[in-house]
Amino acid sequence: MSGTGRGDGVAGNRLKEAWLRRLRQAYDNLLWQRRLRTPPVSLGLISGGRLWGRWRESERLIQLSEELILEHPWPAALGILGHETAHQLASDLTPASERRGQRPHGPVFQAQGARLGLDPFYLSAAVDLRGRCPRPWPSGETTPPPDRSQRTLEKIRKLLALSGSPVEAEAQAALAAAARLIARHNLDRPNPEEPGNLGGPEYRLIPLAARRLDRRLALISYILSRHFFVQTVFVPGYNPANDTAHHDLELLGRPENTRLAEHVGLFLLERSEALWREYRRRRPGGGLAARHSFMLGLLEGFHHKLEAAAPAEGVSALVLSRDRALEDFR
Repeated sequence: MSGTGRGDGVAGNRLKEAWLRRLRQAYDNLLWQRRLRTPPVSLGLISGGRLWGRWRESERLIQLSEELILEHPWPAALGILGHETAHQLASDLTPASERRGQRPHGPVFQAQGARLGLDPFYLSAAVDLRGRCPRPWPSGETTPPPDRSQRTLEKIRKLLALSGSPVEAEAQAALAAAARLIARHNLDRPNPEEPGNLGGPEYRLIPLAARRLDRRLALISYILSRHFFVQTVFVPGYNPANDTAHHDLELLGRPENTRLAEHVGLFLLERSEALWREYRRRRPGGGLAARHSFMLGLLEGFHHKLEAAAPAEGVSALVLSRDRALEDFR
C-alpha cells in the first residue's frame, strides 16, 4: 500500500460521481496510450486524511483525496493518479521477488513511473503541491535556462512592465521591443543540436478556463506562435468545483521561450481587458459586439506592430525549423 501528501473539504455526491468518471477516463486513457493491460482496478475517494492518494493492493483500489481535487489544479489530481498507477503497475507487472526489500518509491516504482511518461515531479515520496504543478505527462520542466537567457528574460519582463500604460500605442511599442529582443536572443542562441546546449523543450500551460474559443483567444495563440518561438495548442481543461469543461492554452518550446510566451500571453489577456475598460470609461455604450470588435482591433494592432519589428520574414520559422528537439519532444 502507498500514499502521497495531504489536505479538508467536502463535496456533494453528484460532484464526486463526476470526478470519478473523469478520473476513470484519464486512467483508462493513460493505460491505453501505453498499451498496458492489467487486472481491473476500482477508483475511489478519501477525505480528511493525511494522504493525497493511495494504492490498496489487496483491494485493487486507487483512492484520491477530495481535498486534493478541490484545492489544487486538476493536473495535480491527474499527477497523483499517475503516481498511484505507477504503484499499481509495480504490483501487477513486477514479480514479488524483484520487489522484495525495495523501498516503496525505489527503482521498481520509478521504472513504472517512467513507463507511464509521468513527470518526475510526481514520482517523489511526498509530492509538494504548494507551488506550480506541472503537466503530469509527458515530462514538463527541464533544466533552468542558462544565465544569459535569464538576463534576457528579465529585460523583456521590464519592457512589458512599461507597457502598463493605458495608451494603446505605448503598450504596442513596448511589446514590439520585447519581440525584437527575443528574436535576437533566439537567432544568437547556439545550435540546439550542439553538445552542452542547456534547456530542452518543455510544456507550459496558460489557464484560460474558457468555455468557448473565440477569435480573441485564437489571435493571441497565433501571436505567441508567430512571434515568440513556441508551438501552441488549445487543450481541454476541467474545473472540479462545478464539473465544467473548458479550454486552456498549452505552449511547447525552449524553457526561456515558453516562460516568455506565458508572460506575454497573460499580458495580452490583461491588457486587452484593461484597455477595453479604459475605452468604455471614455466612450460609454456598446455591448458584446463592440467589445469583440475593440479587442480584435487592438490585438491585430499588436500583431502588425510585431510584424514591423521583425522585418526578417520567417525568423520564427527559421529558429523552429532548426530546433529538431521540439519535434522529437512532441
